[in-house]
Amino acid sequence: MKQDSEDMTEAFLTLTQMDTGVIFYHFNDERAFFEWLGRIPCVERYAGEGRRGLVVYLKRKPLKDELRELLALCQRYGVNMRQLAKFETPRNRHWFRDPGKYWHSAVFGPLSERTEAPA
Repeated sequence: MKQDSEDMTEAFLTLTQMDTGVIFYHFNDERAFFEWLGRIPCVERYAGEGRRGLVVYLKRKPLKDELRELLALCQRYGVNMRQLAKFETPRNRHWFRDPGKYWHSAVFGPLSERTEAPA
């Protein structure tokens, strides 16, 4: 069955399980998480959706600073960052894929996962 382009766009602009592994140590910590998330300009809305956990719906692809905010938010609260890899573009590749950045292995996996052993 073929997915229409609208479904594919929604999947690209959706982040799921954004609450998996998050531990809030105080009510204000939880409030800070959701306030930060809600202030990121590309975030349209978020909602808890059962098995999909906390789902974040984006209005559009994140701009550079918005992507950096999503990276920082996920790093700070221990959210799995692998799904942020889908926001790589030819334009941001030079800084987003920089192996020296704190998020690199969390987003793209360890270097050993991406390189083949010599023959």
